[in-house]
Amino acid sequence: MRTQIYEHRSGLKVVPEDIISGVEKIVWEINPVLSKNSVANIKEAIRERMEKDGWTGEYRLDATSKITISSYWKGIGLCFQTGNVGRIYADLLKLQTLYTKGNISAGIILIPQNQTAKELGSNMANYERLIRELPIFSQVITMPIVVIGFDGTEEN
Repeated sequence: MRTQIYEHRSGLKVVPEDIISGVEKIVWEINPVLSKNSVANIKEAIRERMEKDGWTGEYRLDATSKITISSYWKGIGLCFQTGNVGRIYADLLKLQTLYTKGNISAGIILIPQNQTAKELGSNMANYERLIRELPIFSQVITMPIVVIGFDGTEEN
């Protein structure tokens, strides 16, 4: 799959380049058939590879809650979003909370690009919408973020 990168609040300066390239490499290496039934397989393949590379599984925001982000490694929080568009705002709040508490120095959001999102489901969160709307929240989402959009559709 191909990837595209966007940074919010200098995310590319804060997230180490080897971490970004490692996440991209994992995404590039999976080559799923896109369908509404393949989301779980994509998530599982990426989760397995990330854990093999050192990332945690789900990472709790607080010991007293079951609220989690997808993964954590070396001070970077990662949310992998393949759900309804409304869920991306929860991911932003979770990452910002971890950042404000000093648990992470930056975040990564891994999200399908628009065409891939359409093939995976309806009303799914997508890269283009997130990067268009993220600047609107710049006074609230103050942490550095790298958004990695992935595209598994056939190139035209």
